Amino acid sequence: AAGAGAGLALGLPAWPVIDFAKFGPVEIQAMSRIKKISGPALHRNWVHIPHITQQDEADITELEAFRKSMADEAQRLGVKLTPLAFIVKAVVAALKSHPEFNSSMAPTNDALILKRYYHIGVAVDTPGGLVVPVIRDADKKGILDIAREIAELSRRAREGALKPEEMQGGCFSISSLGGIGGTFFTPIINAPEVAI
Repeated sequence: AAGAGAGLALGLPAWPVIDFAKFGPVEIQAMSRIKKISGPALHRNWVHIPHITQQDEADITELEAFRKSMADEAQRLGVKLTPLAFIVKAVVAALKSHPEFNSSMAPTNDALILKRYYHIGVAVDTPGGLVVPVIRDADKKGILDIAREIAELSRRAREGALKPEEMQGGCFSISSLGGIGGTFFTPIINAPEVAI
């Protein structure tokens, strides 16, 4: 299998092959197309990109009050205004302040390609697996426009209707476990991006 070969290439012992059925009933469930594609890519990213996790807390009391004050306007426009739209704008501000995070490694591995555009990927959990549609030019869009675009891309992602180009060209990805809870986690960087 590809997994066993990959382990040997890294100098790791081969993955154990076990007949789990001898311990009790089992069911074989085929992996979705998305998982078949993303699994090896995520493994590659985890192995090849150094992952350092910085965790902190932020007081968003004022942001939440502002978001709630916009609820009527958002509803009138048919938009669900979640904290994620504000996080997209905060990421853009951070990337402008720290341009090395809005970059990719040059193919020669001796330089960074600094991007002067701000296309932000937003991870969406779908029945088939995780996909990352991209909000293009997030620096030029307002909060309500971003919220509308996130909702539309998320809906189409869950329906399996995204076009390949809608998942390409991201500078930085946001992955959130807000829907299932938890405090902190370490997502895998979405190459060729350098941070998440």
